[in-house]
Amino acid sequence: MTGEVPSRRTSVILRASFGAALAFACTAFSPSARGDGALSFDATKEPVEDSPTIPSSVETPEPTIGDVAFEPHWQGVSFGAYLAPKELPVTDDGGVDVLFHFHAGQMADAQWRASGANLVVVSAGFGIGTTPYVEAFRDPTRFKRMLGEVLKSLGAKAGRALHARRVTLAAWSAGFAAVSKILSVPEYFDMVDTVVLNDALHTAYTRTSAAPLGPGLGVDRVNVKSLAPFVRFAREAIEGKKAMVMTHSSILPPDYASASEATMALLRELGMTPTEAHDTNARGMEAYYHADNGDLHVTGFKGTAKRDHMNHLYLVGELLRAHAVPRWLRAR
Repeated sequence: MTGEVPSRRTSVILRASFGAALAFACTAFSPSARGDGALSFDATKEPVEDSPTIPSSVETPEPTIGDVAFEPHWQGVSFGAYLAPKELPVTDDGGVDVLFHFHAGQMADAQWRASGANLVVVSAGFGIGTTPYVEAFRDPTRFKRMLGEVLKSLGAKAGRALHARRVTLAAWSAGFAAVSKILSVPEYFDMVDTVVLNDALHTAYTRTSAAPLGPGLGVDRVNVKSLAPFVRFAREAIEGKKAMVMTHSSILPPDYASASEATMALLRELGMTPTEAHDTNARGMEAYYHADNGDLHVTGFKGTAKRDHMNHLYLVGELLRAHAVPRWLRAR
């Protein structure tokens, strides 16, 4: 797919092409009789002493986040499409900020436009489930080629050669598998500034001969080794070197670790204790905990229905506006 993708045609294409995939993604997460609070924690417990901390500093005013006018249409590339600001934000040396979203990114069109993120949004989808995303990046040069294709297209419009200045990776649902593969390449890990995961972090359970696989086996059964790229990235976000924003529902898949279990396992690796919450956002999603340290921001939400999984896709704009954009503006 190349060239302009008209907005009306895009909506029709998206409904047709993503409908089956999204239905599969949602039905793969079976609601559980355990209820919304799949995981429990003691909100009164003090964080462990070796929990990473950020040195206190003099507060500075939050930068003003303005609206960004995007082009009316997404532009096609060989693996998906991108949405660029009308006035492409290019630095003097030809740098441009690029965000790659994996799995149904174009469906959040309104949220990208409301995010205040003055960057190029790239939507890439490779199929149903995690396997196509893993296979897509078995070749470690794949992401570099994808980035190069986008920059070449943007450069043709700008009339000059461009390079990536700040790279963000975002994913919903199965798209996290692409992010994991990309972060496993040292060159890309160093390149990426921000990671956003919306109901996306999953992994396998560790197998034991005595306990068969099933839903909700708990944090102790999470295969933490496969989360290593995310744990490392989260540590750097705590130190302020990078930024990471994560959300999850309370859906329990049938035979692998849920996003809530995987996220709690990650927080435990970091020595972080969540803080109990009872706030509800504009979409009616009720949070039951927050965990914030440095530039790492994690929120756990209740909800075990298909719509609860879908809701996380549409959080991306407000999460960027709340956490990522202010950081980027401060770093100018």
